[in-house]
Amino acid sequence: MNAAYIDFAVDIAVNTTAIFLLAYALYFRRHRRADLLLGYVALNMGIFVAMSLLTTVRLDIALGFGLFAILSIIRLRSSAVTQQEVAYYFVALVMGLVNGLAIDDRWLVIGINVLLLTTMFAVDSSRLRERARRLDVTLDKVHGDDAALIADLENRLGGKVMYHQVNDIDYVRETMVVDVRYRAGTHAAELRQDERRMEITLDVVHTDDAALIADLERRLGGQVLRHQVKDIDYVRDIMVVDVLFRPRSRRPEFRPEFRGEQPVAGGQGGNPQSGPQQAGRGPVMHGPVGSGQLRNGQIPGVRS
Repeated sequence: MNAAYIDFAVDIAVNTTAIFLLAYALYFRRHRRADLLLGYVALNMGIFVAMSLLTTVRLDIALGFGLFAILSIIRLRSSAVTQQEVAYYFVALVMGLVNGLAIDDRWLVIGINVLLLTTMFAVDSSRLRERARRLDVTLDKVHGDDAALIADLENRLGGKVMYHQVNDIDYVRETMVVDVRYRAGTHAAELRQDERRMEITLDVVHTDDAALIADLERRLGGQVLRHQVKDIDYVRDIMVVDVLFRPRSRRPEFRPEFRGEQPVAGGQGGNPQSGPQQAGRGPVMHGPVGSGQLRNGQIPGVRS
């Protein structure tokens, strides 16, 4: 077999191993974005092949670098990516360039790949990320005092605020937007007196986020502040949602047409066993609740 083909096979094996470790083992397993996994692999392999051909036909290598620079700028401007994802783009690009240059010293090439992978493994580690998080927080209250603002942010986020900057204040709507850098996990996030957090099992699967929020607000009788879908079961047609909401003065709106609900004769003070039972199931609620309003995951006057 031609020695050039053997050299190319070795180079492509090194490059494939390196981009697999970078794109899948490091990036995808940590950040779970399949579209960028494809983007990193395609960018790396495309540059590797192009560089291999450029070194074979002996074209001006400056032309190749210029083309790759234009290509990468267009790609990065065409989609909203974070600085963290730009770093992976850059490393994938450099790997393709280094592995495609047909350098005679293979140990040097392998050493460069190991250096790049080790750097990304260490710098993008979860331990380092947890030391500083960044969020744009929109508060439903305008703080005139900086100490009160920091205390409110730390209570809501459950961490220590390292840096903050107020970017916008709206006195009409009584809101303010704050750029926050904080260290997570220093203490548990505290809920305001008028806020509740629950884990709710719904008897319907919503594919539209707006419909899910509307359904939650109707069932809970309050304003949904945050929600996160924890589990979806298409066989049993249920979904589990972690909800942070602010109750309103009116009672949560549970209607007889929902499966599993049992209207109680005589209102809240009636005997739960005396109401007619509906077939099926209704929303199941778990988690800490506010005093006097929701007990043991049940709405007063309703048994499920």
